[in-house]
Amino acid sequence: MTPNEALKQLKNGQVKNFIILSGEDHYLKQHMLSAVQGALHIDMPELNLSVFEDRPDPKTVLCAMETLPFMSEKRITVIKGTDILSAQAAGDLSAAYMQSNMPASNFLVILTQGNADKRKAFVKFVIKQGMFVECNTMQDQDICAFVKNRAKQKGLMVSSKNAQVINEIGGGDLSTIANEVDKLSCICKGEISTADIEKYAVKSMQYNVYKIHDLMMGGHPQQASALISKMLEEDSNPIGFITLLSNNFRQMLVARACRDAKFPDRKTISHIVEATGAREFAARRALEHCKPFTAKKLRDAINKFAQMDFDAKQGVVSLKTDLFALLVDIYST
Repeated sequence: MTPNEALKQLKNGQVKNFIILSGEDHYLKQHMLSAVQGALHIDMPELNLSVFEDRPDPKTVLCAMETLPFMSEKRITVIKGTDILSAQAAGDLSAAYMQSNMPASNFLVILTQGNADKRKAFVKFVIKQGMFVECNTMQDQDICAFVKNRAKQKGLMVSSKNAQVINEIGGGDLSTIANEVDKLSCICKGEISTADIEKYAVKSMQYNVYKIHDLMMGGHPQQASALISKMLEEDSNPIGFITLLSNNFRQMLVARACRDAKFPDRKTISHIVEATGAREFAARRALEHCKPFTAKKLRDAINKFAQMDFDAKQGVVSLKTDLFALLVDIYST
């Protein structure tokens, strides 16, 4: 089931005794764990909440699972960040939990590392009789809805456009996005405006790379130069800066190849995401921004970035003095 489906079930008091929170999105899994704990109303958690991590001793976990609640109607056992349900884990390290004598008042919640292997017996058991929640990476429209809903909870309005900007600033990471919305809610009055986001939100390096590209493409090289200088003042050799610049062109190269092959837009976006690991909004950007470039120009740009990255590591060039000149060369050819 999806997180939204699980939240509706929890709201209706339909909490199953065995719960697996699977998927790549750590924030969603933590959010769902909090929702489960809230729905159960555990009294005296210091005595009725047992938390384990990684690969705990099954006997210790079973002991916690089978211990009756103390001065509470319910008790919960949590295993965080574990790979015991992954495809890479040998055997079935969770089989014992399925055979436990856990009382009806108790609950077991497992937060997996990545995705759980649905072929494992315990996972099949939970899918059938418990709650198997797939906390997968959210699509852009879902993240924007998340931003708007979180802002609403703080008594603020935010437009769909600005919700997308916050998504891009946070790089699609829900934890970062939630923190930015919470911070803006302490500053803004009534509405989160474009000016508020620009002034107060902490921009990721990836977001600044996109902004540099937009400024160069929009005919504002001096503003791009000022942003680069500001970034390099904070860190004279930021790790991954050249890589992110290059990745932007790599995404556009994939988009250009798909366009040249006359792929439909939806297929092109999916291919960019699959081939480069980009978020959906980045794939959409690449699809739009590849139009002025030929495939050859994009490949040449990627090669130039690779050469500069090598030369910078060798001390042959300095990003402070040579990076902007390279960008002028790339965007003017």
